[in-house]
Amino acid sequence: MSDADEEAPADLPPPRPRPPMIVVALLVVNLLASGFLVFQTVTRPAHATGAPAKESVEAPRKEVVGPMVVLEPFVVNLDEPGTSRYLKVQLQAEMIDAAAAKTLERNKTLVRDGVLGYLSGLKVAETLGAASKDRIRTALEEQVAEIVGEGRVRRIIFADFVVQ
Repeated sequence: MSDADEEAPADLPPPRPRPPMIVVALLVVNLLASGFLVFQTVTRPAHATGAPAKESVEAPRKEVVGPMVVLEPFVVNLDEPGTSRYLKVQLQAEMIDAAAAKTLERNKTLVRDGVLGYLSGLKVAETLGAASKDRIRTALEEQVAEIVGEGRVRRIIFADFVVQ
């Protein structure tokens, strides 16, 4: 019997090998890909996922990409007969390039004259609310573009806007 006992273990199947490295590697890659997809879904804006976008209170912030020219503050009497109403505005102009910024710097006196003329023709009601400020901004962009050239003003930024 001792011979039979020694041969019995030889008839048993060999022990199971550990999972091959390829299986482990595939599981790790799958986990990483799943984590990446979850991260992208969480950080993606609502409109990119097809879900309706939430209304935000603030306008999206834009990055300044061109040279900025700071203009001296403007203080004007508003066109309100019988009352003394004032508007104080501090403007910054973002230009498309350094050459456009230099052109604006050289023509600040003409720009100032045009802006003062436009602002002093406004009524108080035309200065109140976000839509009014957008209309004023657009008009000022056109005013500056007349002097420095079309397409050279990227945008006008209000640094200060006070109606008194």
